[in-house]
Amino acid sequence: MPQLVVCAICSQAAAETAEYQVRRLIYLGSSCGVENLERLDPSPGHERFKAACKNVSAYPNGLEIDCTDPSDDRSCTIVTPSVTFDQLELLQPKNVVVPK
Repeated sequence: MPQLVVCAICSQAAAETAEYQVRRLIYLGSSCGVENLERLDPSPGHERFKAACKNVSAYPNGLEIDCTDPSDDRSCTIVTPSVTFDQLELLQPKNVVVPK
């Protein structure tokens, strides 16, 4: 009889990705430097997170993470691409040899 109660409780629990797993993905997969992490409204079968970054030069608007399988943190991917400022290269003179 106690086994039935335990099984009923287990079936009602919903799997979700833990915050530390998302932070680990961000630290290993980007140069964001998490300042704040919030869970966004989930869509069916997906979990989404938004991170405010300390490194605003690469991610000025933060970072979004999408998890397709909430029970498996390996399904999480970083959706936001890092920003590069190619305009800065225009300021450098071309074909200049730097003396050694």
